[in-house]
Amino acid sequence: MAYPYDQNQQGHFSQDVNGGLHQESAAQGMPPQQQPIQPGLPENGSPASFAQQGVVDGSGSSVTGDAKTTLWMGELEPWIDENFIRSVWFGMGETVNVKMIRDKFSGNAGYCFIDFNSPAAAAKALSLNGSMIPNTSRPFKLNWASGGGLADRRDDRGPEFSIFVGDLGPEVNEYVLVSLFQARFPSCKSAKIMTDPISGMSRGYGFVRFANEQDQQRALNEMQGVYCGNRPMRISTATPKNKSGVPGVPVNMPMAPQNSIGAAPGMYGMGAPPPMGYYGAPQPMNQFTDPNNTTVFVGGLSGYVTEDELRSFFQGFGEITYVKIPPGKGCGFVQFVQRHAAEMAINQMQGYPIGNSRVRLSWGRSQNNSGPAGTPYRPAPPPPQYNAMGMSPAQHFAQYQQIQ
Repeated sequence: MAYPYDQNQQGHFSQDVNGGLHQESAAQGMPPQQQPIQPGLPENGSPASFAQQGVVDGSGSSVTGDAKTTLWMGELEPWIDENFIRSVWFGMGETVNVKMIRDKFSGNAGYCFIDFNSPAAAAKALSLNGSMIPNTSRPFKLNWASGGGLADRRDDRGPEFSIFVGDLGPEVNEYVLVSLFQARFPSCKSAKIMTDPISGMSRGYGFVRFANEQDQQRALNEMQGVYCGNRPMRISTATPKNKSGVPGVPVNMPMAPQNSIGAAPGMYGMGAPPPMGYYGAPQPMNQFTDPNNTTVFVGGLSGYVTEDELRSFFQGFGEITYVKIPPGKGCGFVQFVQRHAAEMAINQMQGYPIGNSRVRLSWGRSQNNSGPAGTPYRPAPPPPQYNAMGMSPAQHFAQYQQIQ
C-alpha cells in the first residue's frame, strides 16, 4: 500500500515498544469542585480550560511544553505511523511533532500525541473531531491531552487505584468520563474506554484511575448507579497497576447494557435475547475435571478474528499463556496462567459479541496441566470469593450465590 508521504521524513521521535509514558500527572492536586458539573464539560464549559501543563516522556524522545498545544489522537488503524500522521496535518498547513504509543502485544499504535505550534492551532485541529481522516476509513478521534488520562499517560512513581466502569453508552467518550469523576474526586488521574479493535466502537466499559485510595473507595460507593450520558454506571474494583503490572486489569469484567441486542437464533432459543444483557447464568466451575486446567475454548468465532484481537478481549481477566485460533475451525483457545482468571472469563464473556458473532465458552483441553511444551507447571490457586460477582446487592446478579 502506498501512502502520500516520504519515509525519509521520519523525525527524531523513537518508537516506544512497551507503549509506556512517564509523566507527572497534572490532575493530581486539582482542587475539588464544590458544585457538580455537567458530565463531559469543565465548570466553565470550555474544553480548552481542561488542558493542563505536563511533559510526555517517551523512549529517547519527548513532547514538552504546555498541554494546551498537545492533542490526543486515538483509535488509529494498525498501519498508521508517525510519518502518516505528520503528512495528514502538513496537508492542513500544520507542522506537528508526533509520538506514537504502541501496544506491547501487537506492536500496533492505538493512539498518539500530537504537539502543535500554538494553542490556537491545537484548538482549530480539535474542531476536526469526528470528520474523516484523509486517505483512511476512520474519523478523527481527538481530545486534549490533559488530566493525565485522556491520553492514558503513565506515572510509575506512585501508586494507582483503579475502578471498573460498566454500562457506558456509545455517546460517552473518555473526556466525558474523566470530567465526571474529576468533578467529585480531586485525585482522579485518567479514564480509558475500551474499544473494538475492528470497528473502533466503544465496548461499553472502561477504567478510571486515582492517585488516592480513599477517592477510589468513595467512588466505588458514591458513583454506583450515577448517570454518565444516558445510562447509570455500574462500578466495581480493578487490580492496581503496581500489583498486576498491567494497568487497569479488572477484577470483574463488564456486563453488557441491559438493552443489548438479542442473541443469534439458536443460542438462547428462537433468537430471544439472553438474560441480563449479553450474559447468561454463571457456568459450572469444572468441578469434576482437571482442577489445573486453565484453557478456555472459544466457539463461534467469525473467520476474520485474529489471535491478537482475541487476546485483547480476554487479557483483562489475567495473564495469558497463549492464544490459538486453528485455521478454518471457527473457534479458538485462550490459556491463562491462573485458574480463577479462566473461570471469570467463562462466566463473564459467555455470549459476548466478538467480530460479528457471539462466542460460546467452555473449558478447553489442558496440555499437561499447563501451556504449550516447555511451559512450567503451575498449580492453580483456589478461586477467589466474589460477593455477587463483585456487584452491590441492588445490582442485576445479586440473586446468584458466591462462586465456590
